[in-house]
Amino acid sequence: KLEDKEEIYNLICILENKEINKEHFDYVFENSLKDEDIIYLVYRDEKIEGFLSFKIHHYLHHDHDTSEIVELVVLPEKRNLKIGKQLIEKIAKEKQLEQIELSTSTYRKDAHRFYERQGYGKLHYNYTKALDD
Repeated sequence: KLEDKEEIYNLICILENKEINKEHFDYVFENSLKDEDIIYLVYRDEKIEGFLSFKIHHYLHHDHDTSEIVELVVLPEKRNLKIGKQLIEKIAKEKQLEQIELSTSTYRKDAHRFYERQGYGKLHYNYTKALDD
């Protein structure tokens, strides 16, 4: 929801370990709320404790929809409480997905361990190229 924007911005800054461009974040967040193939889920007690953004893909070479975890972050003090796992399982079950994919930076060792514990495997190569301005 739009009212979650500030808390989610703070979580994304935690995920990226830096303050990200707020103007761009606001633009993307507000516009993606209209896109049915992008789903944001939050895990909330009194404040947002975890956040997941998910992109649904409709590929010709799959029998059912697949998805990509774009961003997943849980407050550091709330990690290891199965919040991330619950967020992923909720959307996968609700959308009856065939497959979930994700990319994670090579330096995110804790994220690698989390996904491997959830049964994810290294089955694809992911190539990235930075583009000049």
